[in-house]
Amino acid sequence: MGTKGRTLTLRVREAVDAGELGLWDLRPELETVHYSPQWKSKLGFPDPHRADSTHFWRCRVHPADLDGMLVAMRAHAGRTQPGYEATFRLRSNGSGYRLMHSRGRVVEWSADGRAARMIGTMVDLTQRPFTPQGGLPTGPRGSMGGLPLVQPFHRLLSAETPGNASERQRLLGELEEMLQASLAEVEGLRPAAG
Repeated sequence: MGTKGRTLTLRVREAVDAGELGLWDLRPELETVHYSPQWKSKLGFPDPHRADSTHFWRCRVHPADLDGMLVAMRAHAGRTQPGYEATFRLRSNGSGYRLMHSRGRVVEWSADGRAARMIGTMVDLTQRPFTPQGGLPTGPRGSMGGLPLVQPFHRLLSAETPGNASERQRLLGELEEMLQASLAEVEGLRPAAG
């Protein structure tokens, strides 16, 4: 992937480590999703390293925004749209609803042509600060909560995860445009250095 790819990887890793950019890794058939731990912690959720059921997260999307988000995701998974993109309100654990912008793409298809793995980004567009509080019990959330996923997307970017260079390059190559757009959004939200 060359110098440009390494620079993108470093920028993504820095934004993920700071909790500014959330990465998600969805397995539709398992109804399980894994979020980058720093982003999940910033929203105030316990067990940041564990996967959750998709039901747990769908219940946190504002009811007025849920249908639009799901329609956009299904349109991409059904191959009628080249990618997934949606803006919606997501209820954090303590800061109320926060405005999110999410992008994603299917990166693996099952033998029968269904989306098997979808990965993406999430950026918090809310201008007010986070005020995470306790309130959610620890432990699995939902019937699929806590199931491990094999190398979630955020872990593939980790320098400490050896032996994943080809998978990392493949995913970054497929998602470069989406990651660049999400990073530009994150950088636009950062306070200007004075």
